[in-house]
Amino acid sequence: MTSRPGTAPHRRARLAGYAGLALIAVAIAVMLAVALLGPSAAVPDLGGGAPPWSFRAAPSDTLVIQLCWTVVIAGGLGVGVALYGLRRGWRPPRGVLLAGTVVSVAALALVPPAGSTDVLNYAVYGCIAALGQDPYVTAPAWLHAIGDPVGELAPLAWRHAPSVYGPLATWAQLAASRLGGGSMAGTVLALKIMTGLAFLLSAFLLDRLAGPDRERRVRVHLLWSLNPLMLWHVVLGGHVDGLGVFPLLGAFLALRRGGVVAGLAAGALLGAAAAVKAPFILAGAGLAWAARRSAGTFAGMAMGVLAALAGTYATQGPEAFGNLVGKIGSHSLADPWRVITDALGLGMEQSALEGRLTLGAAFLIGVLLCWRLPPAPPDLPSVRPALAWCLCWLLTSPVQHPWYDALLFPLLALMPACRLDGLLVARGVVTGLIYLPGATGVLAPTAMTQWISETYRPWVAPLAADLIILCVIVLSLAGAFRPPVRR
Repeated sequence: MTSRPGTAPHRRARLAGYAGLALIAVAIAVMLAVALLGPSAAVPDLGGGAPPWSFRAAPSDTLVIQLCWTVVIAGGLGVGVALYGLRRGWRPPRGVLLAGTVVSVAALALVPPAGSTDVLNYAVYGCIAALGQDPYVTAPAWLHAIGDPVGELAPLAWRHAPSVYGPLATWAQLAASRLGGGSMAGTVLALKIMTGLAFLLSAFLLDRLAGPDRERRVRVHLLWSLNPLMLWHVVLGGHVDGLGVFPLLGAFLALRRGGVVAGLAAGALLGAAAAVKAPFILAGAGLAWAARRSAGTFAGMAMGVLAALAGTYATQGPEAFGNLVGKIGSHSLADPWRVITDALGLGMEQSALEGRLTLGAAFLIGVLLCWRLPPAPPDLPSVRPALAWCLCWLLTSPVQHPWYDALLFPLLALMPACRLDGLLVARGVVTGLIYLPGATGVLAPTAMTQWISETYRPWVAPLAADLIILCVIVLSLAGAFRPPVRR
C-alpha cells in the first residue's frame, strides 16, 4: 500500500526510509573505521609501506568483533527499514543514492580489506601466474618457500590449496599482480579497485534494468548499491564474486532484445560470469526459460555459453576444471545441515545423508519458488526462475559464505517487493556474523569470543539457517510471497 503525500502514513514512511539510510550510513562509517584501524582480528596485515594505508592502532579482538557485528546488524536492519519505507510510499532523491554509492565504493575500495583473507589468496594466485607457474597446480606454499614477498603473507588456511576460481578470475588476479608491482599491498589494492569498479558498473546496469519506474530504481540501489552486506563483502572484502555480477547483469540486459545475436551475446556474458565463479551458471536457468519461445534466441544463447566457457577453460590445463569438481561435497561454517550431521556424529565428513538432504530440499524449494514467487516485471521474465534456482542452491548448499549473496541480491532487487526480502536480508545477517572477524582463527579468550565459537557458530547460526529454509517452504505453500495489494 502506497500512502499519499502529506498524510500520517506517508510521514511514517519517510521516517522509516531516512532512518534506514541513517543506519546504512552508520554501517558504512563503521566499516571504514575497522579498516583504518589497521591490522587486527578483522584486517589482515598487508606488509605496510604502500597503499592502502591505515593506522596501526592494534585494537583489541573484542572491540573489533563488536565493530564488525555493528556493521552487519546495523546494515541489515537499515536495508530492511528502508525497504519498509519504500513499500509505503517513501521515494528518496535518486541523486542522493547515486552519490552515496560512488562515495562509499570509492572510500571502501581504497582502504585495507576487512572481514576475510580471501583477497590475499587472490593476490597469491596472481603472483604465481605472473611468475609463469600454473595456479591450478602450484600451491601458495611454493611461493612462500621461495621467499617471495607476496608468498610470505599467504594465509595459512589456503597455503596448500591451488586455485579453484575460473579462468577470468585468474586473469584478473594476474593483471592485479602486475599492476601491484610484486607487493601484497599493491596487488590487493589493484584487486579491490577492479572489484569496486565492477560493483559500480553492476549498479549502473541494475539502474538500467529497473527502467524508469522510481520505486524499482530505489529498490535496486537499496538491495545492491548501498546494501552494507554487499559493500562489506564485495567492495571492502574484495571478493571475486563482485567481478561475476557485471557480466551476469549484462546477460539479462542483452536478452531483452531477443533474436540470435542477442541470445549469443547473453550466452557469452553468462559464460563469462561462470568463468569467474562457477555458481553464476545457475542464473542461466532463468535466461534459458525466457529464451525458450524463440529457437534462434535459445540456440544463440547456448552457443554463446559454450563458446565462452570452452574458450576460457581451454587456456588452462585440466586441473582448472578438476579443482572445481573437487569442491563438491565440501562443507563450511554456515552449513545449514550442521545441526543434523553433528547430532548424528557425522562431523565434517562427506555423507550420503547430507547429499540427499541437500538435493531434496534444493529441488523442493526451486519448484515451490518457480510456482509461488510473484510475477517478474514484464520486461524481465528471466529474473523469476533465475532467482528461484539460485536461491534454492544458496539456501541448501553445505558450502555457504555470505559473499555468495552477490549472486542473490541483484536478482532479488529486480523482482517486486514481497516477504522474501526480509527473510533474505535476515539470512545475510545471520550468515555474515558466522565468519567475523575474519582475518584470524585465534582470538583472545573472552566471554564474547567463547560464545561465538561454542554457541553461535555451531548452534545458533545453523538453526537460524534451517528456520529460514522452513519459512521459505511454508510461506511458498501458503502463497505468502504474492505482492501486496496496492490501494
